[in-house]
Amino acid sequence: MNRTARIVLAIALSIAAAAVAISALLAQSTDPPNLGLWLGLLLSGAAMELATIPGDADEAEHPFSLASSFHLAAAILLPPGWAAIVAGGSTALGETIRRRSPIRVLFNTGVAFTATLAGGAAYHGALPNGDERLFGWTMYPAVIVMLLAYVPIMIIAVESISTAVAEERWDPRSWLRPPELLTYLMEACLAVVLAVLISSAPEVLAFTVLILAAVFLSIKHHRALKSETRRTLHALASAVDARDPYTAAHSERVSAMASRLAQRIQLPTRQVMSTRWAGRLHDLGKVVVDNSVLHKDGPLDEREWDLMRSHPEVAAELLAHLSLTRHLLPGIRYHHERPDGRGYYNLPGDELPIEASLIALADSFDAMTTDRPYRKALSTEEALRRIEAGLGTQFHPEIGKAFIAMVRGDEVQPLGLEGRRQVQAQRTAKAARQGPAQR
Repeated sequence: MNRTARIVLAIALSIAAAAVAISALLAQSTDPPNLGLWLGLLLSGAAMELATIPGDADEAEHPFSLASSFHLAAAILLPPGWAAIVAGGSTALGETIRRRSPIRVLFNTGVAFTATLAGGAAYHGALPNGDERLFGWTMYPAVIVMLLAYVPIMIIAVESISTAVAEERWDPRSWLRPPELLTYLMEACLAVVLAVLISSAPEVLAFTVLILAAVFLSIKHHRALKSETRRTLHALASAVDARDPYTAAHSERVSAMASRLAQRIQLPTRQVMSTRWAGRLHDLGKVVVDNSVLHKDGPLDEREWDLMRSHPEVAAELLAHLSLTRHLLPGIRYHHERPDGRGYYNLPGDELPIEASLIALADSFDAMTTDRPYRKALSTEEALRRIEAGLGTQFHPEIGKAFIAMVRGDEVQPLGLEGRRQVQAQRTAKAARQGPAQR
């Protein structure tokens, strides 16, 4: 299914679900709630929409907002239909003020409306014998049931539209990422606190403003630091590339090619992102390699080879101090290893991280198809022929075949059993957990 069809389908499903939800609301005979409570929740939810912190596409980060807390608080305090109006109305108001496109406003409003109606119905249905006490123990399972109804609708809808817009594969495994699930759990906890305060001590709510402001500022500061760190590392990688006119923009090309291959063989989204990052930084360790070695137009002697072979480990050591890049170390450290174990550090093939295999292919192909001091660039077909000849020894056989098919424009097969074993090996291999490389 192409990008346009997926977007149209996602929007159509959202509108259809909202229509069903509105029909259910109209069928209710519930009297309107307290107008001040209803309006306060609606305006607070809209304010949270306006205060959304953007996510970073390079990290597959979703925008952060506490709007869901007010949706869920409404689901606890109000009948399901009226809670749905709060969620849908606040989303529509906030998105409209932010000047979003009408289609986006319509989609997000429908999703918020439907998810909150489902969450509210689940919450009130889970309370035994109509028990609506906010301080009772029965609230705990009811909140869990509410999340089980609310979260899948939100995640499936958001993931389906975001992957369609980005022209990426819709990967159900990405719905279960711990950071996103933890965020929803946090918002549910905040919703319970808000509901209790609104119900029992509304005069205390003013004090929560500073708490919410502190949460927003800390998350905004954290994301800003991550973004600045990424930009700094990208600048360093570009500076290393720029030292050699023959390899200018080499890391960018390797990053793009390796991550595109990861996507085509249907690796999880997080692994695609890790491959992109590791590819961008894989040659950072060449900062310690002298220009005379990088620019040498003849064979390297033993001392020069030792220096050149040290660059993956140097890059890993430089990045090991940053929590932001620590998960990239296996792919960076071992991008010159081989399935036959004859790489820089003689790492056994069954312990080779899959990101390293992806980067090795892209790195070798880019090196072969660009001019170097000691030779002219090879043709694309000659480079692919050499990769094909090295399958099973220098390059991972299954991933190598996928790479060749991708470059030639042929159909790329998803990762098979052998490749998936390598994914599992990466998670358990000693190499992925060790600090210094095995020399």
